[in-house]
Amino acid sequence: MFSIRLLFFFLISISILSCDKEDDFVSDPNFKFTFSRDTVSFDTLFTGFGSTTKQLKIYNPTSKAVKISSVHLNNSETPYRINVNGIQSNLVQNIELRAKDSLYVFVEVSLSSKDEDAPRLLKDEIVIEANGNVQRVTLETFAQDVHVIDEDIAEQTIWSGNRPYVLLTPIWIAEGIELSIQEGAKVYFKKDAGIHVKGKLSVNGTFELPVYFGSTRLEELYENAPGQWDGIYFYDESASSVLEHFLLENGINGLSFDSTTANIPINLSYALIRNFSQNGISVKNTDLIAHDLLLTNCGQKCLSLEGDAVYEIYQSTFYNSWSFSPRTDPTLFYQGTGEGDLKISNSIIWGARNNELEVEPLNKTQIGNTLLKLGGTSQLDYAAIFENCIFNENPLFTDIDELNFGLQAESPAINKGNVELNKDNWLDLNANRRDQDDAPDMGAYEYIEMN
Repeated sequence: MFSIRLLFFFLISISILSCDKEDDFVSDPNFKFTFSRDTVSFDTLFTGFGSTTKQLKIYNPTSKAVKISSVHLNNSETPYRINVNGIQSNLVQNIELRAKDSLYVFVEVSLSSKDEDAPRLLKDEIVIEANGNVQRVTLETFAQDVHVIDEDIAEQTIWSGNRPYVLLTPIWIAEGIELSIQEGAKVYFKKDAGIHVKGKLSVNGTFELPVYFGSTRLEELYENAPGQWDGIYFYDESASSVLEHFLLENGINGLSFDSTTANIPINLSYALIRNFSQNGISVKNTDLIAHDLLLTNCGQKCLSLEGDAVYEIYQSTFYNSWSFSPRTDPTLFYQGTGEGDLKISNSIIWGARNNELEVEPLNKTQIGNTLLKLGGTSQLDYAAIFENCIFNENPLFTDIDELNFGLQAESPAINKGNVELNKDNWLDLNANRRDQDDAPDMGAYEYIEMN
């Protein structure tokens, strides 16, 4: 009799426990998960290359566990792939998500080329099913076909703006050969890639369609990160080059002109050069004529000039507040030899150090109508080279954090430029005219009063 009673209570206990276990799961057909985001978006991705990994978190907000019937991708021909809590599959079934817990879904995408110039939008959905209820999270990215460059330039070549160019390795422009980069072209570099010029490089951007040089890392995290690719280098054999209307960013060195003897001149205009772990522009024994440059955020010098050559810089802004490591170099450095000289006018030289200018010899240097960050001792030492300059007055850039180096209405640089120097270059870096008031402003940007 005792055994029968024991068996009865045992069976009742099992039944109760089974009921309690079922009761521990959400059964409501209207139950909904919450998500860390409703759309998983990738930055524009180049076809033929892998993507970064994005993540989605699925939350169970209730005090009971949930049985997830499946997590899968909606499109069977999708370029996306998912990993659900460590399971690499585009269809994962029968998942238990505990109360107040979450699970991760990792998303990647790989794309093949369709030989199209225009970017194309690719969409899919992660579908989550539980209790007969369906929820969806959107996946989207723009796919961009590219020209892949992994060989040297050995014949006359034009790069157009129809689709980006991706350099996988360092490439060389052979002696006597010209690479012409046209308006709107975008040139991206893998790590350690760069351009080495023994021939001629022409950059022919416009105000509306500048040429772009930067890293293949397009994610927001790398937007202003230096050191992601090498740089553009010119050698003794290189011919005279004209580079205008371009943006160069996020590498080790920007433009390097290193000649053993005086070379044919380089002309630079309307250029933004920023975020380089060493120098923005480095020139040695090569004549340089430049105007409307903005050079910012370099680990060594924004502009380094050395050797026997003529250097003329007008209407430019040099600003350095490098913060990735200690910086001991000035924003602008000049050490001349021979018969060459340096002329700077209508410019701004500013930064976080007390002295952002270092020049030698003084008898080969002229700086006029320029606002400078320069300590009192250096001002006295360099006094003979300055004319109509402003010292240590904050130029009042519009918004440095947003990389806006225009001038505020109270800037001391407004109308302090030399009118005579602007006869051929009346447009500033934003294509605003400099001849609409008493005098041009110092720096690359003319202040424009907003109505």
